[in-house]
Amino acid sequence: MKLFCRAALTLLASLLLCTASHAEPEVIQGSLGDVIRVPITADCPAQSVVRQYTLIVDGNNTGIPAQGCGGDPHAVSFLLDGTSGAVPPENAAAWHRMTGFPWQGNGSALARELSASVAGADGKSVAGPGTTLLFTWSRAWRIAVAVVIAIATVALFVCLGAKTAMLRDVGAETTVPFQDRTFSLARTQMAWWTAIIVVSYVFEWLALGGVPPLSAQPLVLMGFYSVLGVTARGVDLSRRTQFPPTTPHFFKDLTSDESGVAVHRVQMLIFTIVVGLMFLNQVFTTCTMPRFDINTLLLLGISGATYIGFKTTEAQPKTDGVATSEDMAGEAFKSGYSTGDAHP
Repeated sequence: MKLFCRAALTLLASLLLCTASHAEPEVIQGSLGDVIRVPITADCPAQSVVRQYTLIVDGNNTGIPAQGCGGDPHAVSFLLDGTSGAVPPENAAAWHRMTGFPWQGNGSALARELSASVAGADGKSVAGPGTTLLFTWSRAWRIAVAVVIAIATVALFVCLGAKTAMLRDVGAETTVPFQDRTFSLARTQMAWWTAIIVVSYVFEWLALGGVPPLSAQPLVLMGFYSVLGVTARGVDLSRRTQFPPTTPHFFKDLTSDESGVAVHRVQMLIFTIVVGLMFLNQVFTTCTMPRFDINTLLLLGISGATYIGFKTTEAQPKTDGVATSEDMAGEAFKSGYSTGDAHP
């Protein structure tokens, strides 16, 4: 009888151990802007120590610092916040797992299943039970509001560009109706970056549930294109630019000089669009304002300087068939149209 009881107890103990070893991991939920608590096996250390802990998802360190123990002696609290600036390269893989597109892991594109653990001050994993983070990229209503605001912002800029003089050259004669003015490449680029920064800032604000800090990168870009716009305006004034008696054409005005399509204008326009799309991609996939390397900023600077340099020397058509210095100085038409567009 005793032998039978011992065998039964041994079998029961084996079953309990087997069940424990196959226990389902603890599940926690969170989205950007939320505080989550990741359980650990040991007691939560002092605040000065736990603040050096960081969050790990799917084996990759996010760089998110711990907030404290949150009143639980066996859990570490983290604020899922990516607003501290551009994501460092060593943390990019973790943020791609959390917010990047396209998504190929467990769960859907917006609701993802990720393993969660804690890294100590030395970067090594802290022992803890298996934990699954059901990560919601952002709440559905926040995304919906952000999309509506983005569409409204773009529509506003398009409407103002078509119905007002916002994107038009001023020229030397400010009395010319705006419908007869040509479109300005410099002003269009300023409007492009203003719309991008507004959409990005509002998107971060709604996705994170809090007001994000404005990093230096948007300020640098806005400053660069503002200086470019002021310089282009100065060139127009110095050359007493006038407007041809033809209907303005948006893309033709942006990409052409007197001889037709100009490589320096096309180059400037392409670089502006590409870098702007890179900016938006960074914001939408990491919820942080990007930090471009110095070479990217130099590329924009060189492109802008080339554009201004060519703009100051662009050949312009005359109002008659006689080429005189007085005509060039006082009666020059805005570059962007061929000589056939200028009426004698």
